[in-house]
Amino acid sequence: MIELTPFQLKDFDRLMGWIDSKELLITIAGNVWSYPLSVEQLQVYLEDSKSYSFNIVETPHDLVIGHAEIILAGDGSCKIDKLLVDPSHRGRGLCPPVINRLLIYAFDKLRVHTVELNVFDWNTAGIRCYERSGFSFNPEKKQLFSLEDKTWTAINMSITKDKFLSMDAR
Repeated sequence: MIELTPFQLKDFDRLMGWIDSKELLITIAGNVWSYPLSVEQLQVYLEDSKSYSFNIVETPHDLVIGHAEIILAGDGSCKIDKLLVDPSHRGRGLCPPVINRLLIYAFDKLRVHTVELNVFDWNTAGIRCYERSGFSFNPEKKQLFSLEDKTWTAINMSITKDKFLSMDAR
């Protein structure tokens, strides 16, 4: 079972410890943060009134296995961002229940009608998870990121509250 708990100052070291490369930081945060991630950057992050940041907790062991953020867009929509699962917990099928928990929070607590996220086109496991969770592609919304001699394409995906409720994923 997955639960979300508030991300706090006491959680900074854990998150910074998981992000061990510029590539991983760009993968989860785009150009929002700079490498290496610092306490100062995370303090500013916590002060953003449109941001809801979470520890992803695996119960019943009460073990923090990841991090995620939901950002309100102000138009009845929000974005899932900065989603990261501790490398030692990847490959265990946790993506669908994590996404489900984030969607329940967004639709029930924040009362939005649409949730979006961006994912790099090479992240096929993430794309499959998001598709299974009901997300569909928004081909007109793409972003390019440059990293040394590479260009990464971030694709946008979204799901509406009606579609989520019709999937009976609760």
